[in-house]
Amino acid sequence: MSATFLSACKERVFNKINSLLVEDDKVTSSMKYSALADSKCIRAGLVFASGNLKKNLNDSALTDLATSIELMHTYSLIHDDLPSMDNDDMRRGQPSNHIIFHEATSILAGDALQALAYEVIASSKDIKDKQKIEIIKTLTSSCGHQGMILGQQYDLDAEKDEYHDIKKIHLLKTAKLIQAAITLPYLGLYEYKDTYKILQKLGEKLGLAFQIMDDVLEISSNSETLGKNNNSDIKNSKMTYVSVFGLEESIQQAEKISNSCINEIKKKFSSKESKELIELANYMVARTH
Repeated sequence: MSATFLSACKERVFNKINSLLVEDDKVTSSMKYSALADSKCIRAGLVFASGNLKKNLNDSALTDLATSIELMHTYSLIHDDLPSMDNDDMRRGQPSNHIIFHEATSILAGDALQALAYEVIASSKDIKDKQKIEIIKTLTSSCGHQGMILGQQYDLDAEKDEYHDIKKIHLLKTAKLIQAAITLPYLGLYEYKDTYKILQKLGEKLGLAFQIMDDVLEISSNSETLGKNNNSDIKNSKMTYVSVFGLEESIQQAEKISNSCINEIKKKFSSKESKELIELANYMVARTH
């Protein structure tokens, strides 16, 4: 994956976040602490790479979409790390939010980041109103009680041996938001309905492959490289692809899904317009952290 591309995506998103979070109160400091922590910004990269396929939105609009996605993702990480959830004390190479801030403040910061994600879309001057409605609808369904949050509940249930479908957990908890990221630039635009349908299917598959590799790296890498605790899944008795299928089979499944997506992208889009998306699809499985 081109480091230059992801770095440029991150810079645009971080500049936008800095412009939004200018107050010096405690909850804003907590929000900035996690939202501006060093991250890969893969979901933001997917927004830009997807937008580059047809270039129907300008950079400002794509930046708003990418920022919204990253704010939403960061909120989920803050809550995921809480003592009542996974109880993790390290995220993105630094102490988890609740370690630095009071646990209650971390909860509020996560809530505020989620609200801000919607505000960024609603306030965008470069996205049409008809698009905003569909974008916000997609974000809410992706992250709501039948999306990411349900996936988190199933994940918790699996710790108690009360839920057993690891693929469904990953599709809800991780793939839903990745699917949203890759489709946002084409929502609410009838002329791009075919593009949307293609990307919707690709997003689900890429999201699954991405999370499978997260499970693999949790076992095969170390905390310093990952920027988070590499023994968290074992500590919490998590059901993962590796615990269900084994390490080698999990790697093979992730690579098979990724290769299938890359072939589909090559078939549906020109090599010039899909370059970044193909590189990202490969990176999501080939990454080391």
